[in-house]
Amino acid sequence: MELYPEFVPIYVGMAVALVLLLAILILAVVLVVKVGRLSAQGKGGTKTAHGGKGGKVSGNVVFCRNCAAEFAESEKCCPKCGTPR
Repeated sequence: MELYPEFVPIYVGMAVALVLLLAILILAVVLVVKVGRLSAQGKGGTKTAHGGKGGKVSGNVVFCRNCAAEFAESEKCCPKCGTPR
């Protein structure tokens, strides 16, 4: 196979593009694996009305209009900031 000197820049450019594509593919795979690990770590336990882990919440859940904390509808004020419902 004969390499023509005028095509050398094209070959070099194609090699660089191939290396960059391979690097992007590897980074995408690493990102997907890390996101999968993070979402798997966050699935332990169920949330309680006040945002902690624990048992299931009975009844409806509402959000504080001041701090956006989640708490049970039966509570009169936000357990995080104390704002009344």
